[in-house]
Amino acid sequence: MIAPKTIAWLSILLLSFCLEGHAQEAPASSPREQPVSKQALSPGNSDSKAAAPPKKRYDPRDLCITEEDAGSELVNKRRQIGGRLIFDTFLLPTGQTVDVGLDEVFSETEYFFGSLDVGTSKPIILDRPLVVARQASDSDPIVKKGLMRKDRTILTVRIPDMLNAPWSQADFYIFTCRDGSPLKVSEANVRVSPSLYSSILAGLSVFAAYLIAAFAFRPTRPERWIAYLNPIPITSGMDGKASLGKLQILMFSLVVFGLITYFLIKTGLLTDISSTVLLLLGIAGVGSTVAKGADLSRTTITPENRAWLLRKRWLPSNVNPTTNDAHWRDLFSTDGEFDVYRYQSFIFSLAVGGALIIGGVTQLSSFEIPQTLLGILGLSQVVYIGGKLVTPTSMADLNNLIGELREVEKKFRSSAIAANNGVLPASLTTAVVPASQAAYDAYMTLATDVATLFTAQTNLPVPPDKLEPTL
Repeated sequence: MIAPKTIAWLSILLLSFCLEGHAQEAPASSPREQPVSKQALSPGNSDSKAAAPPKKRYDPRDLCITEEDAGSELVNKRRQIGGRLIFDTFLLPTGQTVDVGLDEVFSETEYFFGSLDVGTSKPIILDRPLVVARQASDSDPIVKKGLMRKDRTILTVRIPDMLNAPWSQADFYIFTCRDGSPLKVSEANVRVSPSLYSSILAGLSVFAAYLIAAFAFRPTRPERWIAYLNPIPITSGMDGKASLGKLQILMFSLVVFGLITYFLIKTGLLTDISSTVLLLLGIAGVGSTVAKGADLSRTTITPENRAWLLRKRWLPSNVNPTTNDAHWRDLFSTDGEFDVYRYQSFIFSLAVGGALIIGGVTQLSSFEIPQTLLGILGLSQVVYIGGKLVTPTSMADLNNLIGELREVEKKFRSSAIAANNGVLPASLTTAVVPASQAAYDAYMTLATDVATLFTAQTNLPVPPDKLEPTL
Protein backbone atom coordinates (compact mmCIF):
# COMPACT_ATOMS: atom_id res chain seq x y z
CA MET A 1 0.00 0.00 0.00
CA ILE A 2 1.33 3.38 -1.14
CA ALA A 3 1.64 6.00 1.46
CA PRO A 4 -0.48 9.14 1.03
CA LYS A 5 2.65 11.34 1.01
CA THR A 6 4.09 9.44 -1.92
CA ILE A 7 0.82 9.75 -3.85
CA ALA A 8 0.89 13.53 -3.33
CA TRP A 9 4.41 13.83 -4.79
CA LEU A 10 3.52 11.70 -7.83
CA SER A 11 0.46 13.87 -8.46
CA ILE A 12 2.59 17.09 -8.44
CA LEU A 13 5.16 15.60 -10.87
CA LEU A 14 2.43 14.42 -13.27
CA LEU A 15 0.78 17.86 -13.28
CA SER A 16 4.10 19.59 -14.01
CA PHE A 17 4.83 17.22 -16.92
CA CYS A 18 1.41 17.88 -18.48
CA LEU A 19 1.82 21.66 -18.28
CA GLU A 20 5.27 21.54 -19.90
CA GLY A 21 4.07 19.45 -22.86
CA HIS A 22 1.16 21.79 -23.47
CA ALA A 23 3.49 24.77 -23.64
CA GLN A 24 5.72 23.09 -26.29
CA GLU A 25 2.78 22.16 -28.56
CA ALA A 26 1.30 25.72 -28.52
CA PRO A 27 1.83 27.87 -31.80
CA ALA A 28 4.30 30.85 -31.79
CA SER A 29 1.46 33.23 -32.59
CA SER A 30 -2.16 33.21 -33.26
CA PRO A 31 -3.33 32.87 -36.85
CA ARG A 32 -4.55 36.46 -36.92
CA GLU A 33 -1.25 37.97 -35.71
CA GLN A 34 1.25 39.21 -38.38
CA PRO A 35 4.89 38.19 -37.91
CA VAL A 36 7.24 40.94 -36.84
CA SER A 37 10.04 41.60 -39.36
CA LYS A 38 13.64 41.18 -38.37
CA GLN A 39 14.32 44.86 -39.32
CA ALA A 40 11.53 46.00 -36.99
CA LEU A 41 13.00 44.05 -34.12
CA SER A 42 16.48 45.57 -34.57
CA PRO A 43 17.43 47.85 -31.70
CA GLY A 44 18.34 50.83 -33.99
CA ASN A 45 14.83 51.30 -35.39
CA SER A 46 11.72 52.76 -33.81
CA ASP A 47 8.29 53.82 -35.00
CA SER A 48 9.16 57.51 -34.47
CA LYS A 49 12.32 57.42 -36.69
CA ALA A 50 11.87 58.74 -40.29
CA ALA A 51 12.72 56.68 -43.34
CA ALA A 52 16.33 56.85 -44.65
CA PRO A 53 16.84 59.66 -47.27
CA PRO A 54 17.58 58.62 -50.86
CA LYS A 55 21.21 58.54 -52.01
CA LYS A 56 22.52 61.89 -53.32
CA ARG A 57 22.80 62.01 -57.07
CA TYR A 58 26.36 62.50 -58.37
CA ASP A 59 27.16 65.89 -59.88
CA PRO A 60 29.93 65.61 -62.51
CA ARG A 61 31.15 69.08 -61.58
CA ASP A 62 32.07 67.92 -58.07
CA LEU A 63 35.72 67.40 -57.29
CA CYS A 64 36.63 63.81 -58.00
CA ILE A 65 40.14 63.90 -56.62
CA THR A 66 41.31 65.25 -53.26
CA GLU A 67 44.71 65.93 -51.77
CA GLU A 68 44.50 62.74 -49.74
CA ASP A 69 43.51 60.62 -52.75
CA ALA A 70 45.94 62.23 -55.15
CA GLY A 71 49.00 60.73 -53.48
CA SER A 72 47.76 57.17 -53.74
CA GLU A 73 46.32 57.67 -57.21
CA LEU A 74 49.56 58.99 -58.60
CA VAL A 75 51.89 56.59 -56.84
CA ASN A 76 49.93 53.37 -57.35
CA LYS A 77 49.03 54.13 -61.00
CA ARG A 78 45.71 52.33 -60.62
CA ARG A 79 43.91 54.28 -63.34
CA GLN A 80 44.22 53.75 -67.05
CA ILE A 81 46.49 56.07 -68.98
CA GLY A 82 44.80 59.01 -70.72
CA GLY A 83 45.78 60.95 -73.81
CA ARG A 84 49.13 62.59 -74.31
CA LEU A 85 49.57 66.11 -72.88
CA ILE A 86 50.94 68.66 -75.36
CA PHE A 87 52.44 72.00 -74.33
CA ASP A 88 53.10 75.00 -76.53
CA THR A 89 55.77 76.35 -74.16
CA PHE A 90 59.01 75.00 -72.77
CA LEU A 91 58.14 76.28 -69.27
CA LEU A 92 54.81 76.04 -67.47
CA PRO A 93 53.94 79.61 -66.39
CA THR A 94 52.22 80.00 -63.04
CA GLY A 95 49.85 82.71 -61.98
CA GLN A 96 48.02 82.74 -65.32
CA THR A 97 46.05 80.57 -67.72
CA VAL A 98 47.80 78.30 -70.20
CA ASP A 99 46.43 76.16 -73.01
CA VAL A 100 47.34 72.48 -72.74
CA GLY A 101 46.55 70.03 -75.51
CA LEU A 102 45.04 66.64 -74.64
CA ASP A 103 45.43 64.14 -77.48
CA GLU A 104 41.89 62.80 -77.15
CA VAL A 105 38.79 63.47 -79.21
CA PHE A 106 36.81 66.28 -77.61
CA SER A 107 33.67 65.25 -75.74
CA GLU A 108 31.22 67.61 -74.07
CA THR A 109 30.20 64.95 -71.54
CA GLU A 110 33.63 64.54 -69.95
CA TYR A 111 34.89 66.59 -67.04
CA PHE A 112 38.53 67.20 -66.19
CA PHE A 113 40.45 68.01 -63.05
CA GLY A 114 44.15 68.67 -62.62
CA SER A 115 46.94 68.14 -60.14
CA LEU A 116 50.41 69.60 -59.89
CA ASP A 117 53.03 67.85 -57.78
CA VAL A 118 55.92 70.23 -57.05
CA GLY A 119 57.52 68.04 -54.42
CA THR A 120 55.59 69.32 -51.42
CA SER A 121 53.83 67.12 -48.87
CA LYS A 122 50.53 67.42 -50.73
CA PRO A 123 49.99 68.00 -54.45
CA ILE A 124 48.15 71.08 -55.65
CA ILE A 125 44.63 70.20 -56.79
CA LEU A 126 43.19 72.10 -59.77
CA ASP A 127 39.45 71.77 -59.36
CA ARG A 128 36.74 72.15 -61.96
CA PRO A 129 36.75 75.99 -62.41
CA LEU A 130 40.50 75.93 -63.04
CA VAL A 131 40.30 73.43 -65.93
CA VAL A 132 38.04 74.32 -68.86
CA ALA A 133 37.81 72.04 -71.89
CA ARG A 134 37.01 73.01 -75.47
CA GLN A 135 37.59 71.67 -78.94
CA ALA A 136 40.77 72.71 -80.70
CA SER A 137 40.57 75.07 -83.66
CA ASP A 138 42.80 76.23 -86.48
CA SER A 139 43.73 79.38 -84.57
CA ASP A 140 45.32 77.51 -81.65
CA PRO A 141 49.15 77.65 -81.71
CA ILE A 142 49.32 73.92 -80.91
CA VAL A 143 47.33 73.15 -84.05
CA LYS A 144 49.23 75.70 -86.16
CA LYS A 145 52.51 74.04 -85.27
CA GLY A 146 51.15 70.64 -86.26
CA LEU A 147 51.42 69.21 -82.75
CA MET A 148 47.77 68.14 -82.58
CA ARG A 149 44.72 67.77 -84.80
CA LYS A 150 41.85 70.22 -84.46
CA ASP A 151 39.30 67.58 -83.41
CA ARG A 152 41.24 67.06 -80.17
CA THR A 153 40.79 68.67 -76.76
CA ILE A 154 42.26 71.95 -75.54
CA LEU A 155 42.34 72.45 -71.77
CA THR A 156 42.59 76.03 -70.55
CA VAL A 157 44.22 75.57 -67.15
CA ARG A 158 44.66 78.26 -64.52
CA ILE A 159 47.93 77.51 -62.75
CA PRO A 160 48.15 79.04 -59.26
CA ASP A 161 51.26 81.06 -58.51
CA MET A 162 53.71 79.11 -56.38
CA LEU A 163 56.72 80.50 -54.55
CA ASN A 164 58.58 77.23 -54.26
CA ALA A 165 62.00 76.84 -55.81
CA PRO A 166 62.25 78.92 -59.00
CA TRP A 167 62.05 77.00 -62.27
CA SER A 168 61.77 73.63 -60.51
CA GLN A 169 60.64 70.31 -61.97
CA ALA A 170 57.06 69.24 -61.36
CA ASP A 171 54.65 66.48 -62.36
CA PHE A 172 51.50 67.69 -64.07
CA TYR A 173 48.38 65.47 -64.17
CA ILE A 174 45.01 65.74 -65.87
CA PHE A 175 42.22 63.47 -64.56
CA THR A 176 39.24 62.46 -66.66
CA CYS A 177 36.48 61.93 -64.08
CA ARG A 178 33.37 59.80 -64.26
CA ASP A 179 30.80 58.92 -61.57
CA GLY A 180 32.71 60.80 -58.92
CA SER A 181 36.09 59.11 -59.32
CA PRO A 182 39.04 59.35 -61.73
CA LEU A 183 38.64 57.27 -64.86
CA LYS A 184 41.86 58.13 -66.69
CA VAL A 185 44.95 60.13 -65.85
CA SER A 186 47.40 61.88 -68.21
CA GLU A 187 50.86 62.69 -66.92
CA ALA A 188 53.69 64.99 -68.04
CA ASN A 189 56.90 66.23 -66.43
CA VAL A 190 57.25 69.99 -66.71
CA ARG A 191 59.45 72.80 -65.42
CA VAL A 192 57.45 75.40 -63.52
CA SER A 193 58.20 79.10 -63.97
CA PRO A 194 56.98 81.24 -61.03
CA SER A 195 55.41 84.57 -61.95
CA LEU A 196 57.10 86.60 -59.20
CA TYR A 197 60.63 85.46 -60.06
CA SER A 198 59.98 86.11 -63.75
CA SER A 199 58.75 89.63 -63.01
CA ILE A 200 61.80 90.38 -60.88
CA LEU A 201 64.25 89.15 -63.53
CA ALA A 202 62.43 91.04 -66.30
CA GLY A 203 62.51 94.23 -64.24
CA LEU A 204 66.23 93.82 -63.56
CA SER A 205 66.85 93.25 -67.27
CA VAL A 206 65.07 96.50 -68.16
CA PHE A 207 67.01 98.38 -65.49
CA ALA A 208 70.30 96.96 -66.74
CA ALA A 209 69.46 97.89 -70.33
CA TYR A 210 68.72 101.44 -69.25
CA LEU A 211 71.94 101.71 -67.24
CA ILE A 212 73.95 100.58 -70.27
CA ALA A 213 72.54 103.48 -72.24
CA ALA A 214 73.03 105.89 -69.33
CA PHE A 215 76.69 104.94 -68.80
CA ALA A 216 77.46 104.88 -72.53
CA PHE A 217 75.99 108.36 -72.99
CA ARG A 218 78.03 110.13 -70.32
CA PRO A 219 81.72 110.54 -71.21
CA THR A 220 82.50 111.82 -67.71
CA ARG A 221 81.29 110.67 -64.35
CA PRO A 222 78.59 112.96 -62.89
CA GLU A 223 78.89 114.43 -59.42
CA ARG A 224 75.95 112.39 -58.12
CA TRP A 225 75.21 108.81 -59.14
CA ILE A 226 71.48 109.52 -59.31
CA ALA A 227 72.16 111.61 -62.42
CA TYR A 228 72.48 108.33 -64.31
CA LEU A 229 68.78 107.71 -63.72
CA ASN A 230 67.69 110.92 -65.42
CA PRO A 231 66.46 110.05 -68.94
CA ILE A 232 66.33 113.66 -70.14
CA PRO A 233 70.06 114.08 -71.01
CA ILE A 234 70.04 110.72 -72.81
CA THR A 235 67.09 111.70 -75.00
CA SER A 236 68.18 115.28 -75.75
CA GLY A 237 68.01 116.49 -79.32
CA MET A 238 70.54 118.10 -81.64
CA ASP A 239 69.80 121.49 -80.10
CA GLY A 240 70.82 120.27 -76.64
CA LYS A 241 67.22 120.38 -75.36
CA ALA A 242 65.01 117.53 -74.19
CA SER A 243 63.36 115.68 -77.07
CA LEU A 244 59.82 114.39 -76.54
CA GLY A 245 60.00 112.02 -79.52
CA LYS A 246 63.21 110.37 -78.36
CA LEU A 247 61.84 110.04 -74.82
CA GLN A 248 58.73 108.29 -76.20
CA ILE A 249 60.86 105.85 -78.19
CA LEU A 250 62.98 105.11 -75.11
CA MET A 251 59.91 104.52 -72.92
CA PHE A 252 58.02 102.32 -75.37
CA SER A 253 61.15 100.37 -76.30
CA LEU A 254 61.95 99.58 -72.67
CA VAL A 255 58.33 98.57 -71.97
CA VAL A 256 58.17 96.22 -74.95
CA PHE A 257 61.63 94.83 -74.16
CA GLY A 258 60.56 94.15 -70.58
CA LEU A 259 57.39 92.36 -71.68
CA ILE A 260 59.25 90.23 -74.23
CA THR A 261 61.86 89.32 -71.60
CA TYR A 262 59.09 88.50 -69.13
CA PHE A 263 57.42 86.07 -71.55
CA LEU A 264 60.78 84.56 -72.48
CA ILE A 265 61.59 83.84 -68.84
CA LYS A 266 58.08 82.54 -68.08
CA THR A 267 57.51 80.34 -71.11
CA GLY A 268 60.93 79.86 -72.71
CA LEU A 269 59.60 81.26 -76.00
CA LEU A 270 59.74 84.61 -77.77
CA THR A 271 56.28 86.10 -77.92
CA ASP A 272 54.78 87.82 -80.92
CA ILE A 273 53.94 91.54 -80.96
CA SER A 274 50.51 92.76 -81.99
CA SER A 275 50.12 95.08 -84.95
CA THR A 276 48.95 97.96 -82.76
CA VAL A 277 52.14 97.77 -80.68
CA LEU A 278 54.19 97.90 -83.88
CA LEU A 279 52.10 100.88 -85.01
CA LEU A 280 52.70 102.56 -81.67
CA LEU A 281 56.46 102.12 -81.99
CA GLY A 282 56.24 103.31 -85.58
CA ILE A 283 54.40 106.50 -84.63
CA ALA A 284 57.04 107.36 -82.04
CA GLY A 285 59.90 106.38 -84.35
CA VAL A 286 58.66 108.30 -87.38
CA GLY A 287 57.84 111.32 -85.24
CA SER A 288 61.31 111.33 -83.70
CA THR A 289 63.04 110.90 -87.07
CA VAL A 290 61.10 113.70 -88.75
CA ALA A 291 61.58 115.95 -85.73
CA LYS A 292 65.31 115.27 -85.83
CA GLY A 293 65.37 116.18 -89.52
CA ALA A 294 63.49 119.37 -88.74
CA ASP A 295 66.00 120.23 -86.03
CA LEU A 296 68.91 119.57 -88.38
CA SER A 297 67.43 121.80 -91.05
CA ARG A 298 66.60 124.60 -88.63
CA THR A 299 69.01 124.52 -85.74
CA THR A 300 72.29 123.18 -87.07
CA ILE A 301 74.95 125.66 -88.04
CA THR A 302 75.74 125.38 -91.72
CA PRO A 303 79.18 124.08 -92.72
CA GLU A 304 80.18 127.52 -94.04
CA ASN A 305 79.22 129.25 -90.80
CA ARG A 306 80.89 126.55 -88.72
CA ALA A 307 84.12 126.90 -90.68
CA TRP A 308 83.98 130.68 -90.23
CA LEU A 309 83.45 130.29 -86.46
CA LEU A 310 86.42 127.91 -86.27
CA ARG A 311 88.67 130.39 -88.14
CA LYS A 312 87.57 133.21 -85.86
CA ARG A 313 88.26 131.01 -82.79
CA TRP A 314 84.74 131.63 -81.57
CA LEU A 315 84.13 127.91 -81.67
CA PRO A 316 86.84 125.54 -80.38
CA SER A 317 87.30 122.52 -82.62
CA ASN A 318 86.76 120.03 -79.79
CA VAL A 319 83.50 121.46 -78.39
CA ASN A 320 80.00 120.94 -79.77
CA PRO A 321 78.31 124.30 -80.30
CA THR A 322 75.04 122.80 -78.98
CA THR A 323 76.05 121.79 -75.48
CA ASN A 324 73.66 119.52 -73.57
CA ASP A 325 71.47 121.65 -71.33
CA ALA A 326 68.34 119.50 -71.33
CA HIS A 327 65.64 119.86 -68.67
CA TRP A 328 62.21 118.36 -68.07
CA ARG A 329 60.56 121.67 -68.89
CA ASP A 330 61.88 121.37 -72.45
CA LEU A 331 59.36 118.56 -73.04
CA PHE A 332 56.42 120.93 -72.64
CA SER A 333 57.81 124.16 -74.03
CA THR A 334 58.78 125.65 -77.37
CA ASP A 335 61.13 128.64 -77.29
CA GLY A 336 60.34 129.13 -73.61
CA GLU A 337 56.54 128.99 -74.05
CA PHE A 338 54.25 126.21 -72.84
CA ASP A 339 53.34 123.91 -75.75
CA VAL A 340 49.96 122.28 -75.13
CA TYR A 341 50.40 119.81 -78.02
CA ARG A 342 53.67 118.48 -76.64
CA TYR A 343 52.06 118.20 -73.21
CA GLN A 344 49.11 116.32 -74.75
CA SER A 345 51.42 113.90 -76.51
CA PHE A 346 53.35 113.32 -73.27
CA ILE A 347 50.37 112.53 -71.01
CA PHE A 348 48.74 110.24 -73.59
CA SER A 349 52.06 108.44 -74.02
CA LEU A 350 52.11 107.78 -70.28
CA ALA A 351 48.54 106.41 -70.43
CA VAL A 352 49.37 104.11 -73.36
CA GLY A 353 52.59 102.96 -71.68
CA GLY A 354 50.66 102.05 -68.52
CA ALA A 355 48.03 100.17 -70.52
CA LEU A 356 50.78 98.34 -72.38
CA ILE A 357 52.37 97.19 -69.13
CA ILE A 358 49.07 96.05 -67.58
CA GLY A 359 47.47 94.49 -70.65
CA GLY A 360 50.62 93.22 -72.29
CA VAL A 361 51.57 91.07 -69.31
CA THR A 362 48.77 88.63 -70.10
CA GLN A 363 49.29 88.44 -73.88
CA LEU A 364 51.47 90.84 -75.83
CA SER A 365 50.61 89.30 -79.19
CA SER A 366 46.90 90.13 -78.81
CA PHE A 367 47.23 93.48 -77.04
CA GLU A 368 45.10 96.13 -78.72
CA ILE A 369 45.22 99.91 -78.40
CA PRO A 370 42.02 101.77 -79.32
CA GLN A 371 42.32 103.35 -82.74
CA THR A 372 41.09 106.69 -81.45
CA LEU A 373 43.92 106.78 -78.90
CA LEU A 374 46.45 105.95 -81.59
CA GLY A 375 44.92 108.73 -83.66
CA ILE A 376 45.42 111.21 -80.82
CA LEU A 377 49.08 110.20 -80.50
CA GLY A 378 49.56 110.46 -84.24
CA LEU A 379 47.87 113.86 -84.39
CA SER A 380 50.01 115.11 -81.51
CA GLN A 381 53.14 114.01 -83.39
CA VAL A 382 51.98 115.79 -86.57
CA VAL A 383 51.29 119.02 -84.69
CA TYR A 384 54.58 118.69 -82.81
CA ILE A 385 56.59 118.24 -86.01
CA GLY A 386 54.65 120.97 -87.78
CA GLY A 387 55.41 123.34 -84.95
CA LYS A 388 59.12 122.59 -85.30
CA LEU A 389 59.00 123.35 -89.00
CA VAL A 390 57.19 126.68 -88.76
CA THR A 391 58.50 128.02 -85.44
CA PRO A 392 61.86 129.81 -85.59
CA THR A 393 64.44 129.05 -82.94
CA SER A 394 67.34 130.97 -81.45
CA MET A 395 69.84 128.70 -83.16
CA ALA A 396 68.18 129.31 -86.51
CA ASP A 397 68.34 133.05 -85.89
CA LEU A 398 71.97 132.72 -84.88
CA ASN A 399 72.72 130.78 -88.04
CA ASN A 400 71.16 133.51 -90.15
CA LEU A 401 72.97 136.28 -88.31
CA ILE A 402 76.33 134.54 -88.72
CA GLY A 403 75.66 134.39 -92.44
CA GLU A 404 74.90 138.14 -92.49
CA LEU A 405 78.04 138.85 -90.48
CA ARG A 406 80.14 136.98 -92.99
CA GLU A 407 78.69 139.12 -95.80
CA VAL A 408 79.33 142.33 -93.85
CA GLU A 409 82.92 141.22 -93.29
CA LYS A 410 83.32 140.69 -97.05
CA LYS A 411 82.02 144.23 -97.68
CA PHE A 412 84.52 145.66 -95.22
CA ARG A 413 87.33 143.72 -96.88
CA SER A 414 86.25 145.01 -100.31
CA SER A 415 86.12 148.59 -98.99
CA ALA A 416 89.60 148.26 -97.49
CA ILE A 417 91.02 146.91 -100.74
CA ALA A 418 89.39 149.71 -102.76
CA ALA A 419 90.71 152.34 -100.37
CA ASN A 420 94.24 150.86 -100.68
CA ASN A 421 94.35 151.05 -104.47
CA GLY A 422 93.21 147.48 -105.04
CA VAL A 423 95.74 145.91 -102.68
CA LEU A 424 94.79 144.03 -99.50
CA PRO A 425 96.12 146.01 -96.49
CA ALA A 426 98.82 144.32 -94.44
CA SER A 427 97.07 144.87 -91.11
CA LEU A 428 93.74 145.82 -89.70
CA THR A 429 95.10 149.20 -88.57
CA THR A 430 96.01 150.19 -92.12
CA ALA A 431 92.72 148.75 -93.43
CA VAL A 432 90.51 151.02 -91.29
CA VAL A 433 90.61 154.34 -93.15
CA PRO A 434 87.91 156.95 -93.70
CA ALA A 435 86.86 155.22 -96.90
CA SER A 436 86.24 151.90 -95.09
CA GLN A 437 85.19 153.27 -91.68
CA ALA A 438 81.47 152.91 -92.33
CA ALA A 439 81.84 149.25 -93.37
CA TYR A 440 84.01 148.61 -90.32
CA ASP A 441 81.47 150.17 -87.93
CA ALA A 442 78.64 148.16 -89.51
CA TYR A 443 80.63 144.96 -89.02
CA MET A 444 81.52 145.68 -85.37
CA THR A 445 77.93 146.53 -84.50
CA LEU A 446 76.60 143.31 -86.00
CA ALA A 447 79.51 141.25 -84.63
CA THR A 448 78.73 142.45 -81.10
CA ASP A 449 75.10 141.36 -81.44
CA VAL A 450 76.02 138.01 -82.98
CA ALA A 451 78.59 137.32 -80.23
CA THR A 452 76.00 138.05 -77.55
CA LEU A 453 73.49 135.67 -79.13
CA PHE A 454 76.21 133.05 -79.72
CA THR A 455 77.25 133.11 -76.07
CA ALA A 456 73.64 132.84 -74.89
CA GLN A 457 73.02 129.87 -77.19
CA THR A 458 76.26 127.91 -76.73
CA ASN A 459 77.56 129.13 -73.34
CA LEU A 460 80.88 129.89 -75.06
CA PRO A 461 82.19 133.42 -74.38
CA VAL A 462 83.72 135.45 -77.23
CA PRO A 463 86.77 137.54 -76.19
CA PRO A 464 86.74 141.18 -77.42
CA ASP A 465 89.92 140.70 -79.46
CA LYS A 466 88.15 138.01 -81.52
CA LEU A 467 85.38 140.40 -82.62
CA GLU A 468 87.64 142.19 -85.09
CA PRO A 469 87.16 141.41 -88.78
CA THR A 470 89.63 139.18 -90.56
CA LEU A 471 91.30 140.40 -93.71
